Amino acid sequence: LEYMTALLSVFKHDNDKVAIYIADCRRLGFDVLSPAINASDLDFRIEDRLDQPAAIRFGLGAVKNVGESAVKTVLKARREGDNFERLEDFARRVDLRHVGKRALESLVKVGALDCLGSRIAILDSLERILALSSAHFRAIEVGQMSLFGASTGISDDLAVSPAIAEVPRRRQLGWEKELLGVYVSDHPLTPHVEGLARVVTHFSAELRDATQGQQVCVAGEICHIRPYQTKSGKAMGFVTLEDLQGMIELVVFSRVWNDVSKWLQPEMIVLV
Repeated sequence: LEYMTALLSVFKHDNDKVAIYIADCRRLGFDVLSPAINASDLDFRIEDRLDQPAAIRFGLGAVKNVGESAVKTVLKARREGDNFERLEDFARRVDLRHVGKRALESLVKVGALDCLGSRIAILDSLERILALSSAHFRAIEVGQMSLFGASTGISDDLAVSPAIAEVPRRRQLGWEKELLGVYVSDHPLTPHVEGLARVVTHFSAELRDATQGQQVCVAGEICHIRPYQTKSGKAMGFVTLEDLQGMIELVVFSRVWNDVSKWLQPEMIVLV
């Protein structure tokens, strides 16, 4: 567990390696937990749990668009006080001028602020949250009240309206994939596991146990598609699938490639 945590921290800015190492963690039986402002550090860390084995907590520094300076601003505020409990508490203690809209938006999208409210509601209120935090810290700098209040002209009400409809789960997973490089909280294959179990012979981690020449059936979500032209001019391709346990590299030769290449696309779930 310590070794995998260290590897993830060293390569936290390389999404491809993070995805591979997280797949390795899952094969080894280690849980990887989503980033959270009240639990994550800059790097990946080991998190002890009361009724379950220790897990690896995703580092905030591994979230795309979130720089080290922004993370340190959040962590400094958390360490000087306690866990963040409400949005106004977060905006009052974290100088969001040093975090920025893009970084804050990315943290919200990957679920790091789920403890403070619904993602869609916080995203809809992002400008107001940033403005109130900025006004609060400007007021402190000129010697006005150190808390939201009348003398600064700043309201302390940052309650966001309940979302009419939360972001669809598939879209949330898309944000995770885009900003973390890997699905953490769930996987697009999860709703199909029961049906796939009836036809899939091997998941990615089990392919090493297949015998030479054995016919296998696998399923996964398409991550990468790379067309290729042979020296003889024939078209073929390489396709990377991701299943619940890791990655599967497919070589698609010309005859099959000519039949399927026109409908292959990223995020498509396929059976092979």
